[in-house]
Amino acid sequence: MRKKLAIYPFFEELMPVLQYKNKIRDYELVYAITPTGWESFSESGEFSEYICSEERFYSENLIHSIDIFLLCLPMFQINSSIYHRIITLAEQYGKQIIYEIELEPIIKELFKGQGICLNPELSDITPSTEIVSIDVPVIMILGLGENCEKWRIQLDLRDFFHLKGYRASLISSNPISQLLGFHTLPSSLDNKGLIFSQQVQNLNSFIKKIELKEKPDVIILGVPGGILKYSNSVPNGYGYLPFLISNAVTPDLSILSLYGGNYTEQNIQEIKSTCYYRFGVVVNYFHISKKICDYNFETKRINYYSVDNSYLVENIVKPQQNKNTFNISDSTSTQMVFEMIIQELQNNVAAV
Repeated sequence: MRKKLAIYPFFEELMPVLQYKNKIRDYELVYAITPTGWESFSESGEFSEYICSEERFYSENLIHSIDIFLLCLPMFQINSSIYHRIITLAEQYGKQIIYEIELEPIIKELFKGQGICLNPELSDITPSTEIVSIDVPVIMILGLGENCEKWRIQLDLRDFFHLKGYRASLISSNPISQLLGFHTLPSSLDNKGLIFSQQVQNLNSFIKKIELKEKPDVIILGVPGGILKYSNSVPNGYGYLPFLISNAVTPDLSILSLYGGNYTEQNIQEIKSTCYYRFGVVVNYFHISKKICDYNFETKRINYYSVDNSYLVENIVKPQQNKNTFNISDSTSTQMVFEMIIQELQNNVAAV
């Protein structure tokens, strides 16, 4: 019998968990809890029965309806005190906790039970001293930065291949993908004891092991972080992880997710050139996210906002469809680009 799971705090970027709730292994998702003052999602729509306000969760004692919490960390700035009450209740009522690794300090401070950390996947391999070829097509999904719907693209593209009858292995940039039965990037990427070349070789061997074990028709590889720094104040990871990962494997096709906005042909060409000369990656398709990032000069932080989907599709995505662009919430443009990807692989790679 699967344990009943509640997500806290629930925010827009976790919508894929609801979308793919039936794929969650070992757990049945019953509540997605939105903190007081956060977006309520109007508690309506396709997933209304799962989205629950924090006030309702506490007032109706819904904690007795669940077995385990999944505690997540948003991209935007929050006060860690929001976790105190939920962790205390979990401790009081003997509930388990799954958590992202960034929350480990507060979990260890407040929770005496045995928490389950979503650690990076262990790379229990002996890396080659040279880069070996990956003999199935690799589709790389990159982004200008964080919080631009890369995870949703990874999951939807993998599901599209599956529905078409292909075996697709997903190596995801999001640790929550472990709960859906997919791979995540290995722990060697965070291993400070390895030099750059060792990290590259280790990742290359990790991907090769998945290819040999699962014999997929295609590998979908999610890349965390952004391709360039925003400024000296907001380094955006300096593009380090995309650089490391692109040295470990050369993709056959790549998708770059952009923040919402109007992009001229010159903008697109400059971005393509950056990816090619910095990472050796040819960008074949562009995803235009509903997310917009804005730098606050006073706080020196990035704030994220969402654009209305209908406005985005009508005014930004559709006018640029001849540039191989799509938005993952727009089924028409997504279907078109995903079909193009399969067609391109069928025309160029015998494995698909």
